[in-house]
Amino acid sequence: MNRNYDRSDKWSILEYSRQLLGKTLEQAVAPDTIEARKGKGRLGQLVEEYFFGYDVNSNPDADFSEAGLELKVTPLKKLKDKTLAIKERLVCTMIDYDADQNKPFEQSHVYLKCAYMLILFYLHQADIPVQQLLFIYSVLWQIPEKDLLIMKQDYEKIIGKIKAGKAHELSEGDTTYLGACRKGQKGDSDVYYHLPDGSLAAYPAPKRAFSLKTQYMRTILAFAEKTGGNGTYNTAALMHGYRSHLIEENELRKKSFEEILLDRFNPYYGMTYDALVTELHAPTTGAKSKYFLIANEILTERRTRGEDVTQAEEFVKSGIVIKTIRLNKNGRPAEAMSFENIHYFDILKEDDWYESRLYDIFTGRFLFIVFQEDEDGLVRLKKAFFWTMPVKDLDEAAAYWRNIRQAVRDNHITPEAFWHESDHRKFHVRPKARNAADLADNPHGGKAKKYCYWFNRDYIRSIVADAQ
Repeated sequence: MNRNYDRSDKWSILEYSRQLLGKTLEQAVAPDTIEARKGKGRLGQLVEEYFFGYDVNSNPDADFSEAGLELKVTPLKKLKDKTLAIKERLVCTMIDYDADQNKPFEQSHVYLKCAYMLILFYLHQADIPVQQLLFIYSVLWQIPEKDLLIMKQDYEKIIGKIKAGKAHELSEGDTTYLGACRKGQKGDSDVYYHLPDGSLAAYPAPKRAFSLKTQYMRTILAFAEKTGGNGTYNTAALMHGYRSHLIEENELRKKSFEEILLDRFNPYYGMTYDALVTELHAPTTGAKSKYFLIANEILTERRTRGEDVTQAEEFVKSGIVIKTIRLNKNGRPAEAMSFENIHYFDILKEDDWYESRLYDIFTGRFLFIVFQEDEDGLVRLKKAFFWTMPVKDLDEAAAYWRNIRQAVRDNHITPEAFWHESDHRKFHVRPKARNAADLADNPHGGKAKKYCYWFNRDYIRSIVADAQ
């Protein structure tokens, strides 16, 4: 193996890294020289030491500081259809609750380390030594300027919560691209930190790290797949992969991402559904999607006729979920809110709530658009707001997840085993399938009915009320 590369040249480092592609670390270097390591980050450490030839350290600077380049090693998973997908968020750097309060985004460790990265994607396989995992792609990635503007807003929102003594309330759903994910070992104690006036925060907080969200990482994977990990990086070219975009850079320099989108609803509040259809020239339908189609026209400002707003650049990268809510005259939701079906095989593999699929769903960012029936029976646009599940509700969500997982483990995939809406909790389980013949594979053999995650109507009502 040719070990010569220029540590001060990004392109030289990239070219050298490609010697790993299609190989395991063990195949790329002398296997008997690799010392086994424990911990989730062990493969990255082994690559640093045995492939790139530099000592692992806790230096806050970028790994290749002479080139201003950070090395990141991150896993992919293979789906049933044999395609590759992002397995998890990309952890950038730990949050220092004390020190980071005094750093503007442009001077923060997360900016200095992650604005320009060499990302090595490998295929995750359980119970295989990390040095025997296959590397798939090598990508030189510079975060586009527009994305950095949104990440700066995310960073400031996270720091703002810390300064307010609310680090214990941080959630990945608070932000758009840059998250504050939980980071640490099981059993780690929460940490105390100081407020700007020097006093100690009233509540300790779990350890967290700045991270690029899973949805954002899909953007980078898509780029890698298009180029085979060998393409010339071009920021402008990346934008052509999206059907549309919602916001311009100059708008983000004046207002936050969320303010810009919410402002678009202001002219339409109080208008009836029929008036909105006329005003927006929106498509009409009797289907449940009729209210989403109205929201779609408002959010896109009718710039993308017939296009789904969720396919716009900002929604693809953020994974923000749009949900429309229709309230009856009395303010009660007309129906409960459904999410994705429970994947029985996947939930059996999960042993940590914070690493579960349901945790990812419930800690996402939601945009709720509310319509309400008036005394005359006319449905009017009432409000739109962004929402993240409060930390206190996530405790009940964890119990909900444990109930479902235990039922699947016990092969009790029946209504009797799950939470019901009549239990008056925040969440419940009920069927969601096209028809009686639409069944899922049962991990214990045979078939089982398809069941889905749901928010109870009372919970939705409280969410809307709290957004007053």
